[in-house]
Amino acid sequence: MSAFTDSLELAAVALEANSKKFEELDSVAGDGDLGITAGNIAKGLRAGAAGATGDLKADLMLVGREIAKFAPSTFGTLFATGFIRAAAAVTDADGFTNTQLAVTAAYEGIAARGKAQLGERTLLDSLHPASEALKSASDLKSGLNAAAIAARAGATATAAMAPKHGRAGWIGERAQGNEDAGANVIAAVFEAFKS
Repeated sequence: MSAFTDSLELAAVALEANSKKFEELDSVAGDGDLGITAGNIAKGLRAGAAGATGDLKADLMLVGREIAKFAPSTFGTLFATGFIRAAAAVTDADGFTNTQLAVTAAYEGIAARGKAQLGERTLLDSLHPASEALKSASDLKSGLNAAAIAARAGATATAAMAPKHGRAGWIGERAQGNEDAGANVIAAVFEAFKS
């Protein structure tokens, strides 16, 4: 196993371990199936890891395609988009630089695909602070630790935001006071990388 495939497994375990929480949060303002989607994303992560070759661009693209195949929901598609956009952004740089590039590209790609902005109570409100924390860090370990803290703070902050997208956008008042489920998925993944 490589550091890349190890990371995919950590993310998959976190998604499965938190699926009940995601389901509960999603049932407040969504359709309650985000726990199932998280489990399907975990399957996609593992399928991508199984086919990894060590070529980071190709491996990120493969993971994105596998997630899209296993989790063909709106959230699954956005998650897959993050990996596909990351594949286009990475270079032959070191692991820390590529992590910074990948997370920034994932954020930008998901924002464009989902036509969402910060402050609209989406996964972006967790992913953006994580990306900014990584950009400000001096090494991978401290960067991932800072990203996990920032992602969790971003997810927590969504409780005060009015939703604009999806089912939550239709019943906004019911959603307020509860954290966004998608932002919690992102926070849980980054927390899996803390050391």
